[in-house]
Amino acid sequence: MGDKKVTGIAGRIIPFILITVLALIYLFPIILMFSTSVRTNDEVFNTSLGLWPQEWHFENYTNVFNVMPYWQYFGNTMFVTLMNVLGTVVCTPLIAYSLSKIKWRGRNVLFAIIMSTLMIPYTVTMVPMYKMWTKVGLTGTFWPLIIPAFFGYPFYIVILRQFMLTIPDELMEAAEIDGANSLKVFMSVILPLSKPGIATIVIFSFMSTFSDFLGPLLYANSSAHYTLSLGLYSYMNEHTVDWVGMMAATALFMIPIMIVFIFCQKYLMDGISTSGLKG
Repeated sequence: MGDKKVTGIAGRIIPFILITVLALIYLFPIILMFSTSVRTNDEVFNTSLGLWPQEWHFENYTNVFNVMPYWQYFGNTMFVTLMNVLGTVVCTPLIAYSLSKIKWRGRNVLFAIIMSTLMIPYTVTMVPMYKMWTKVGLTGTFWPLIIPAFFGYPFYIVILRQFMLTIPDELMEAAEIDGANSLKVFMSVILPLSKPGIATIVIFSFMSTFSDFLGPLLYANSSAHYTLSLGLYSYMNEHTVDWVGMMAATALFMIPIMIVFIFCQKYLMDGISTSGLKG
């Protein structure tokens, strides 16, 4: 009995220790970033650098607002991000519904094409897409970063389609017996039951758009259209020696994403676990 008890305790403690160690390894760069952001440049290059600063210099954060138009970049970022989230919420559920619950000839072929596009790197389509937006005169605006969301991103379509496939068809049939058409079934049955899946793609859309760098780099031709990621890059180029300022700006950039993830991770885990995408 004693050996079994010791084995049971060890079986609970060892995984906890391993998870804690792995969490600290992943958190270490973030902790170091926040620690560096409240130091002086002299202290950063001190060979005896530790995680706990000798003095806390929170003015490094206020200096960020003095050397870069942070709120302008933040406003641009939130505009592009919220418009992408809106496009994702409006269009992706409709596309996923048609590919999962409405039977029509060719839907499996279309879904296979959508799946195949996931294997195409963005760098392959980058130049043709840029030429297309140039032809229509939309480069130098936010529209190339917003319009694609209203046509559905393949990854989000796949996630939501897999989630909708788990919804029993009997619920749709019951609604149809009561006289509901396809749109009514979608609004009253499928959409309410798909909230975890929709929450998942909303979180993915927010985080990927907010931190996107290559898109704004291609289409934002003036600083008036810079997002935070591009503004941070320009700040790094202009202030390559000011490491504490760069870390403070990076921390400010990460805070909105961390807040969204912390408060929405439950919906993210629920949506992934019920959409057939868990490992």
